Order: sequence, then C-alpha cells, then structure tokens
Amino acid sequence: MEGKVERRAEEQDMAMKSGKHIRSFLVKNCRTAILRTPKWEDLDDLLELINSLIDEKADIVRNEKVSREEENDWLSKVLSRLEKDEAFYMVAEVDGKVAAISEITRRGGYEKHVGVIGIAIKKRF
Repeated sequence: MEGKVERRAEEQDMAMKSGKHIRSFLVKNCRTAILRTPKWEDLDDLLELINSLIDEKADIVRNEKVSREEENDWLSKVLSRLEKDEAFYMVAEVDGKVAAISEITRRGGYEKHVGVIGIAIKKRF
C-alpha cells in the first residue's frame, strides 16, 4: 500500500500545472526566454498571437479573427486538458509577453499511439 501512495505523490509532482516553469535560456540581444506552461494571465497575449497569425494568413485552422470570449473558452479547455494530462502545452515568454505556444496531443482510437505537435510563433521571433 505504501508504494502506491508514493507513486501517486510522484505522479502529482510530475503533473503539469498552470504556469509551471520548464526552462530559461538566452535569446538574441541578451534577452531571456522562459519556457513554461500557459496560465490565465496569458489570455490577452495568446489572443494577440492567434489574431496576428490570422492577419499574416498563416496556414492554421482559423481564418477569421478570434474574439476575447472565444480565446477565453479555448484557454479554459487548454488549462483543463493540461492539468488532466490529456495534452501538453508550453509557451515561450520573452520580455514578459508570450512569443510562441506549442502543444502535443495524442490522437484517439486505433491511432492513440500517435502524437500531433503544433507550434505557433509570432513573426518577429
């Protein structure tokens, strides 16, 4: 019984929580990039990111601007899936702003062994 309790505690420590720091490193102009999981405070930066990609006519799933309400709903789902270990999301933060976001999700059914990776980066980065 004791082993099961220890394993559960280890799994909880490994679970990805909102805003969890993953790694920091230097980028151009001696700025620091922080890789971390997304958090609620990223909402406006993520909205700006998706809408900038739409303005660029990037090859993404959307082609119309996203409202703040839509982005709020999306971020709510992202944070829920992250905390349930259903998917992995990571943002790159530079100068206090989200510069990029990535996700790794698993397909379902007979393809549940296949992962899908998505990466979105602001043009200036």
